[in-house]
This record gives sequence, structure tokens and C-alpha cells, in this order.
Amino acid sequence: MNLLRQVTLNRASRKADKTVSIQFVTDLEETSEGFMEIDKLLQSRGILYYSDKGELTQAEIDEIDNVDIELEGKTLSQRLRAVLYVLWKQQGEAGDFKDFYTSFMNLRIENIKEKLD
Repeated sequence: MNLLRQVTLNRASRKADKTVSIQFVTDLEETSEGFMEIDKLLQSRGILYYSDKGELTQAEIDEIDNVDIELEGKTLSQRLRAVLYVLWKQQGEAGDFKDFYTSFMNLRIENIKEKLD
């Protein structure tokens, strides 16, 4: 599913794990149907191409759609480790992060093993 809207880049801020949160605001009012399109894409991964030159031509849209793009980024385990690091920091950095991580993961692993036949 593709989403094409004319937007204004509203804000960008760096997160604790060095990723960047980017916020856009649509330049035109959204219909309920248009909002539902956006809502369906929440929490999905994709590629953002932003240009400040104005509107794209249909040929440009078609060309972008035809590009085979591999999504890169953190693996799920890398994301979990980064989130756990932030949690450890927010809880006062008690002890060593490696020990915190090991304890957390072992607890979750044992929890899952208990559910196995």
C-alpha cells in the first residue's frame, strides 16, 4: 500500500537510541477515507522519499513504485536490546547493563519454556 500526500515537514527530534522521529502535517484536510488509509499503515515499515520541490509527476510516482527496495534497519533483537537499555537508564542504571539484560532475557526465556509441552 502506498501513501502519497502533500505535506509540511513539521518537526524532527533525535531519540535516545539515536534514531530520528520525523513529523509531517498534511497541507490539505483529510477525508475520513483518507485518514483510514493512513491509519492502516500505522506501525508498518516503509521508505520515505521527501522532496521540497512540490508535486510529483505520475511518471515519477510510477518510477518510485517500480524500484525494488530492501528495508534495512535494526533487527528485532537489536530493537529489543536498545529499548531495554533505555528502560535500564530510566530505572536508575542499577548495576551493570549486561547483567540487567541477561537477567531480563533469562526471565523471559524461562517464562516461555514453562508454556511449552
